[in-house]
Amino acid sequence: MAHFMMAFTRPSGSGHHPGPWKAASGQGFSFDVNAELMIPAHIEEKFGSKLEVAVTIVFLLRLAVNPATTLPVFSNYPFALLPKVQDNDAQLLPFETQRRHFPLGVVGGRATADAVEWVKERWQVAHKLINGSSEFSLAVDAIDGGQFVQNPALTLVSLWGALESLFSPSTAELKFRVSSLIAAYLEPPGKSRHTLQKKIAKLYDMRSAAAHGKPKHEAEDLLLIFH
Repeated sequence: MAHFMMAFTRPSGSGHHPGPWKAASGQGFSFDVNAELMIPAHIEEKFGSKLEVAVTIVFLLRLAVNPATTLPVFSNYPFALLPKVQDNDAQLLPFETQRRHFPLGVVGGRATADAVEWVKERWQVAHKLINGSSEFSLAVDAIDGGQFVQNPALTLVSLWGALESLFSPSTAELKFRVSSLIAAYLEPPGKSRHTLQKKIAKLYDMRSAAAHGKPKHEAEDLLLIFH
């Protein structure tokens, strides 16, 4: 939890602000931790940063279980042990503490054995793609951070920028090329692919409007682009 405070004297060195302090209005923000993800230290020998591994797994949990999953804090101890750990030994790093301005979620979205198994089977290849493909990394950042962007038009433009990076190596006939390639990726040849291509092309028109400062989309349109 974090409650807003105001100090009136600069700190000396790297210490905290000296008193007096005054409480600022508002409730600040807080998070309930409902689950714990343990990343063993030795994993860094093969995969590098433990934090990057955790972020990758949470990204996949958002895809497979519930996009409302968030990662508010890292800890160097299990949460159950923290109340008894000395303050100087506990290393707590706030992470996703910003507000979700376009919150995504699913009704009754809970971690099932099948959903967690999906993450288990894919996190290593996802981690490899994030670190090895700038296009894939951009797409992950766009969909993962889209909920936290205050202006939905900026979210829309960033999502389409990521899709263009993945699906269009050329900028010629961009609308048709991107919509056709995405439809081909999602649907087999036939009427369903043709129908989907037209729907995606309409969503791309909304990207163009937003990119030129004249957004015309509704919340449902942005949800479809996320999907």
